[in-house]
Amino acid sequence: MKAAGIIAEFDPFHNGHAYLIRKARESGCTHIAVAMSGSAVQRGEPASFDKFARAKAAVAGGADLVLELPAPYSCSNAEVFASAGVSALSALGKGVTERLVFGSEITDTSLIVRAAEAADSLADSEAVAAFLRQGDSYPLAVSKACRSVYGAGIAGVFENPNSTLALEYCRAIKRSGSQMEPFAVERTGAAHDSAAPEGDIASASCIRRLISEGGDVSRFTPMPADAFRDPRRLDSIFLYALTSADRQTLEALPDSSEAIASRVLAAAAEGHAAAAALIAACKTKNLTLARLRRLALHLVLGVTKQDIVPLPYVRILAFNQRGAELLSAGEHTLPVDTSLARLERTGAAAARVSQLERRASALVCIAGGLPVGNEYRKSIKPETME
Repeated sequence: MKAAGIIAEFDPFHNGHAYLIRKARESGCTHIAVAMSGSAVQRGEPASFDKFARAKAAVAGGADLVLELPAPYSCSNAEVFASAGVSALSALGKGVTERLVFGSEITDTSLIVRAAEAADSLADSEAVAAFLRQGDSYPLAVSKACRSVYGAGIAGVFENPNSTLALEYCRAIKRSGSQMEPFAVERTGAAHDSAAPEGDIASASCIRRLISEGGDVSRFTPMPADAFRDPRRLDSIFLYALTSADRQTLEALPDSSEAIASRVLAAAAEGHAAAAALIAACKTKNLTLARLRRLALHLVLGVTKQDIVPLPYVRILAFNQRGAELLSAGEHTLPVDTSLARLERTGAAAARVSQLERRASALVCIAGGLPVGNEYRKSIKPETME
C-alpha cells in the first residue's frame, strides 16, 4: 500500500478533479484518501452541492476514502483550511498517508517548498509590515516582500491561486511534523475560477455559474444540475445577520478586527437591500471580498475565534473497499467514525464543531428549498468498486 492524500472542496466534483486523482494513482499510489470540505466552503458560502453527494461522486471518480473537513475549518482562511486537511489525513495513522497530492500552476514541488519556507521566515518581518502599511492585503504583502527578498522565482508561487494553497499545504505539513511528501500535479484545462471551459474541463465556479444560468454542464461534471443549491437564496439571512450584529460580535469572528468591525457597522448604517452589496461596500485594497464573505458566513453560523481549535475528530463521508483498507492500516490519532453521534461524545470541542457543521448543512438545505435534514440519521455504507 502507498496512500496519497488530497485536500479539496469538490463543489462540484468535476473532470479536473478526476484528472488529479488519476495522476495521483499514476504516480504510484495504490490508495487515495480525500479530506473534503463539508457543508461550508472556503469562498465564504454554504456548499452548492450536498457533501454526501460530492463524496459519493469522488469515490465513483477514483477516490477510495472521503473525510469531512467540518465548519469552522472549511470556511476559514487558507492556513486554517490547509492545517485541518493535513490533520484529517494524518489522523489515519502515522505514515499511512505517504504523499499529499495537489494541483498547481507551478509543478516544481521543491520551488513550492522553498516558497513555504520563505513565507515562514517573512511572517513577522518588517518587509511585510511595510507593504501592509501601504494598504496591501496580507497575502499580497507577503508576495511583494518575497519578491524583494528572494527574487521572482519563489515569488511566482504566491501569484497563482492553486500554488498559493499548495504553499499552505507545505507549511501545514512542516508545522504538524507529518512525513507526507508534497507532490504537485500541473493543472490542466480551465484555470482556477476561469469563466470559460477548456475542452471537457471547466472550473467549479464556471460550472456553478452555468447551472445558475440554465446551461448544460454534463460534459464537465458527473453531478446532476438539479443537485445545485443556489446560495443567492440565502441573501436575506446574511443581510439580517450583518445589519443586526453589534461590535463585540463582529470583533469576535475569526480573522476580524476592530477596523473590520467598524467597516461592517458603517456599511450596515448606510442601508443596503442585499448582503452582497453590503459586503462589497466593506471592501478595501487590503480587505478582500473572499475574506469578507468568510466573515459573513462565520457570523451566520456563529463561529468565533475560540472555535478555531485543533481538529477534534474525523468523520467518514464515503469509502470503498480500498478505503476500508486505509481505515484499518494504522492506529488513528483522532476519533474517526461514520457516526456523528459517536464523534460528538468524544469531547466538548467535538460537540461544538459538530454543531457548527450541522448549522452549515441546514443552510445548504434552505438554499435548495429542501427540508432541513437530520445528519444523525445518515447511514454511510461502503461504495461498490468497478
